[in-house]
Amino acid sequence: MVRTSCKWLLWLLLLGSSPAAWSQEFPARPVRLVVPYPPGGQPDSIARALAPSVSAGLGQSFVMDNRPGAGGLTAAQEVARAAPDGYTLLAGDAAQWAILPALRPGIYDFEKTFAPIALVYTSALYIAVRSTVPARTIQELLALVKSKPGVYSYGSSGNGTLHHLFMESFKAAMGLDILHVPYKGSAQMLQSLLAGDIPIGIAGTASAGPHIKSGAIRLLSTTTKDRSRLTPDVISMSELGQPELNFAGESAYFAPAGTPRAIIDRISGVLAKTVQLPDVTQRAEALGVEMLYRNPEQLVQQVRTDAARYAKAVKISGAKVD
Repeated sequence: MVRTSCKWLLWLLLLGSSPAAWSQEFPARPVRLVVPYPPGGQPDSIARALAPSVSAGLGQSFVMDNRPGAGGLTAAQEVARAAPDGYTLLAGDAAQWAILPALRPGIYDFEKTFAPIALVYTSALYIAVRSTVPARTIQELLALVKSKPGVYSYGSSGNGTLHHLFMESFKAAMGLDILHVPYKGSAQMLQSLLAGDIPIGIAGTASAGPHIKSGAIRLLSTTTKDRSRLTPDVISMSELGQPELNFAGESAYFAPAGTPRAIIDRISGVLAKTVQLPDVTQRAEALGVEMLYRNPEQLVQQVRTDAARYAKAVKISGAKVD
């Protein structure tokens, strides 16, 4: 009887210590990073730029798994179903942690479904105009649009996207009457902007860079609270008196809820070092991105702030799931 009790006690002690043991051995095999977008786009390109250094830091391969579809829901659900052992991670952005829950209430509680690891980059977007538009500053554009209500239009990468939600929030804040023209992605919108089908669009420097340099497109303001270090001459929302309009393109890594904190800290620590590497920052800046680390606690606060911001934007825009 005593021997049996001892066996049960030993088993309970081993069970209680198993999370620590798992984290000490982590990772024992390649780690899969699920990316919600197709290969070649900014989120995928930055994840691939980080992968070699993260692999070296962890001592195991960091493998990309592109799962596009449903605004990032396909990827999010793939990670949510995975074992909470650190071997399946999500390279998520505001579409997953704020926009989807606002567009599809009840689809998931992001905070209860995912464990935050680290924010890794931020990227400003811009209100851009075709060179033929007679406005060289954002103030001139506002005056032009207000002088001809309902005449001007802007293009976005689609209904319910960050581009759309920012611009509808901006319209409401500035009292603008301007038509929304949704496209199937940023590339299609940019083509229409260059062709003159629309005078205004929301663009990033990675895709629009050559056209900005040639003068075909002008950047008039960021979509963010502060100016971007990469475009110091372009004014921000704060300078227009709208600091609450802070719609940045960002990416952060998450694990399934229940992943041991020691594993979270291990991955987060490697990412903290990786985003500071000169070769990584140089590659990121060429893609219009500023590497920016935020720890799990800081990321939780950002998710909560963004959830409120995007819920308000969805309400203003009247965006619905297509």
